[in-house]
Amino acid sequence: MGRAAGNRDAWWGLEKNRQAAQVDAAAHEREEYIPFEPVIVADTDEFLVVDKPPFLPATPNGRIVANTVQERLRRSLGESEIVAVHRLDLLTSGLLLLSRNPATRARYQQLFQNQEITKEYECLTVMPDDWDVGETRDVTLLLDPNPVGRGVKVVETNDPARAAAKNPKFKLAHTTVTFLGPVAADIGDVLASSRGGGATSASIPLHAVGCGCGHCGSRMQVGHWRLQPHTGRTHQLRATMDWLGYPILGEDTYGREVGTQGPSASAGNAPKYTPQLRLTATALAFIDPVTGERHAYRSARNISAPADAPTAFS
Repeated sequence: MGRAAGNRDAWWGLEKNRQAAQVDAAAHEREEYIPFEPVIVADTDEFLVVDKPPFLPATPNGRIVANTVQERLRRSLGESEIVAVHRLDLLTSGLLLLSRNPATRARYQQLFQNQEITKEYECLTVMPDDWDVGETRDVTLLLDPNPVGRGVKVVETNDPARAAAKNPKFKLAHTTVTFLGPVAADIGDVLASSRGGGATSASIPLHAVGCGCGHCGSRMQVGHWRLQPHTGRTHQLRATMDWLGYPILGEDTYGREVGTQGPSASAGNAPKYTPQLRLTATALAFIDPVTGERHAYRSARNISAPADAPTAFS
């Protein structure tokens, strides 16, 4: 490369950084601050693992640019090449993997594309009456990703694989579901935000610890689950739990017939950061495609604890 070409490339690199900074500053000026912050769990030369809070998008989505995990990390660390290599729903909390090196990024993305990464989630629901503690079921569903209305739709069929082969519009979603047992959880935000005066159905009530009235406090006995997705479909876990008859507590899209959800986080003119969806990505494990090392990370989140509290603007 000649000196002129090298100077031109250097100039263009600086110009791109300048333009990006202008766009970033404009976005920060325009957008409403989302009062939740990601926490760095692992910091390596090639990638970051962060614990994403609920309500903070993982990546820019057109409407929200600056107030995302990706952009906040770029600003705080001074690195414009940080990119999330997979996604978590807006309302889902937990572990998120981000690449910081463009030269090796595709190798980390392929971990997800080739299903070479182990993901584990936990969620809370009302107590089930048809599962034993420790019981595990493999659930394969056929999802319509673009139904009329919000979310995804489960397509009822006796042979999901055959139906998916006949209609490529539909997507297979495979999840291993384990009922871990009852747990005492603080779900005051779910109770306060639920329609009809309570986050319960008439047939499956929520009970406070040591009481059966369902109205005596925010610490309730609920069902605790482990979810291991083997595919990466939009809303896969939320739709799976709804199909099983136990929508996740804090749900705003599924389970309306049993009243377990609260109002949408985006309802109204301003965000309402309640209730918090009780679904968190608790674990990631993979063989590093660059170093060959095995990595295993766990979130420090306690799914039974009170909802995340908004942070002050800084």
